Amino acid sequence: MKPIAVLLVCLLVGSMAGFAVAYRDANMPNHFGPVTDPELGWKSIPITQDAPKVSVEGGTIHTFGRMELNSVGKHTFVVKNEGNAPLELTMEGTTCKCTMADMKEGDTLVVKPGDSTEIKLEWRPKAYQEDFAQTARIRTNDPRQSLLELRITGDVVQAIVLDPQEIRFTNLSAGESRTASTKVLSFKEPEFEMTNLRVTGDKSDLLTVTSRPLSKEELQETDGAMAGYMIVVEVKPGLPLGNNHHTIIADTTSEFAPVLELSVNTYIVGDISVIAVKKYDREKAVLYLNKLKQHDGLKTKLFLIVKGTHRNDVKIALKETVPSYLKVEVGEPESINDGSVQKFPVSIEVPADAPPGNYLGPDRENLGKIELSVEGHPEIEEVNIGVYFSVE
Repeated sequence: MKPIAVLLVCLLVGSMAGFAVAYRDANMPNHFGPVTDPELGWKSIPITQDAPKVSVEGGTIHTFGRMELNSVGKHTFVVKNEGNAPLELTMEGTTCKCTMADMKEGDTLVVKPGDSTEIKLEWRPKAYQEDFAQTARIRTNDPRQSLLELRITGDVVQAIVLDPQEIRFTNLSAGESRTASTKVLSFKEPEFEMTNLRVTGDKSDLLTVTSRPLSKEELQETDGAMAGYMIVVEVKPGLPLGNNHHTIIADTTSEFAPVLELSVNTYIVGDISVIAVKKYDREKAVLYLNKLKQHDGLKTKLFLIVKGTHRNDVKIALKETVPSYLKVEVGEPESINDGSVQKFPVSIEVPADAPPGNYLGPDRENLGKIELSVEGHPEIEEVNIGVYFSVE
């Protein structure tokens, strides 16, 4: 056979084989991926009668209007299951504080058919801006709406100013009392009033807060404030060593800031200090263990250094750990530096069989905790150490 004829026969056979394979693939059912036929791509997935159906009373967007920088906004979305099967809601991510049945990100909440649940959003603007918005993203098993986005929008205006914006007590001795103050200035409402001041946080009874209206002379020293208050905070002895955070909350008559929040940060120093093998933030009183694998576990140590005239009288014991599976043991003290210092060893263990958990913050109440009781010292009753870690 001539070469040209052989070539033509090969081309013919190859074309027929390719057509056969293409015809087979086009007519076989697709069990392994999405439909690839353009003519079938528009067809929606059939929804059975027993599927869940998510709905939000009043819609998924809440417009709060205008609010002040230092105020706190809150809104509750009511999510209902209008379907005939259990609805699963999984917190995926949020740009604000979102509470869904006290569950953490990644947890799943099940809503029975006909039932509803509340999802609370709380936000505090960090800067003045128009078109302020925050979003909570929730994954669902509703075939119609796999991702539920709850959104709040509004404007952040400059009507109320805190000067300064927070109160800080640095290097405060354990037995020392100290006062500090800030001004609350209203630039849009001359009839501005502030009432019902209260303090939140651990050992908040050791902080007292008072307020008084600013005088005309004091208002003249501001940049045009129409009304204002002076807030005075006093810290009494007894707070734990390290960093302590409290919040002053006040109700106001302002339409821009019906609730104000003022941060109070206190750093207590004294005769007891902490040094650690792992990274330890002295100002925040946080021990960093970072991310751990579930079956690896971890063992480490830290030391409490006790100085001062009461060093030989001090006794330290474990009071509480969070989570409870943290194993903490306080050893016998060692006298160092010619007896001028007592060193207490503290062993810490995350067991290899510890359950998964996230204690990475960002707020201190979301960290793990080691709370140690102190006896024999007239000014220091306990030492609190935050533990930054997770088990995956």
